[in-house]
This record gives sequence, structure tokens and C-alpha cells, in this order.
Amino acid sequence: MDGLARELTSELFELSISLDLIGNAAASRIGINQTDLICLFLLVRHGPMSPGQIASSLGLTTAAISAMAARLEAGGYAHREIDPNDRRRVLMHASPTGSQQAFSLFDDFYQAIIDLLGAADREDVEKLTSLLVQFRGILVEHAATIRGKK
Repeated sequence: MDGLARELTSELFELSISLDLIGNAAASRIGINQTDLICLFLLVRHGPMSPGQIASSLGLTTAAISAMAARLEAGGYAHREIDPNDRRRVLMHASPTGSQQAFSLFDDFYQAIIDLLGAADREDVEKLTSLLVQFRGILVEHAATIRGKK
């Protein structure tokens, strides 16, 4: 099992590199950087977030998030609004048209994944998804350890 674990770990690193490459290419294509694109993804996936929540998710400072918010607003990808539940707080929101423009670059990628999974057994896909969620948890924990926050 140790050899299989090493092979799987190597494949996960290769997958990570490939995801970085496609993320960099997409971000560059729309005039932002990859971290900005990741932030936009978080806003689309999780809904409005405070600068502190974004900073915590990305391992950045709130000052860096402020500059990121300005770039995303300038590009029409996101906007800031006062939190209706706490007027002292600001929330970042993904712009529907901006996020559609950004993520439409991945349409062919999504379709290729759908096609690939079409040939797979549903139970196998559910197991794979569960494993990937667990792998992501390990990565997040390890990243926090490397940053010295654990």
C-alpha cells in the first residue's frame, strides 16, 4: 500500500500543477492574477464573504484582500457592499456577469469531466469525490502548518 500511496501522492501533485497552469492561464486571459480568480471562485461557491473570511481562506492579510477587492471591482468581477446584518462590516459579492465571463473559460474543461464521468459507475464517482474532499482537508491542514498557524 505504501507504493500505491506514493504513486497517488505524486499524481495529486501533478494534478495540482495542472490546475495551477489552467488557473494561471484563465486568470491571465481575463486580466487578473490566479489568487484573484481563486477569490472569485470562493465568492461564487460560498456567497458573500467578509475580507477577514477571504484572508483566512487564502492565507493572506486583510490589506492584501483590500487590494484584491479593488482589482476585482475594477474588472467588474465582484463588488463590495455593507453587511445588512452589521453595518460596520463589508461583504464582497461576486458579480453574476463578471463571474460568468471568468468561468466560461472552463466550459470545455467541465464538459470533458462530464464526458469522462459519464462512463464511470455512480458509486465509484461518489467514492472518488469523498476521497478528494478528504485529500483537500489534509492539504488545507498542511498549508496551515507550513504557514505556522497550527
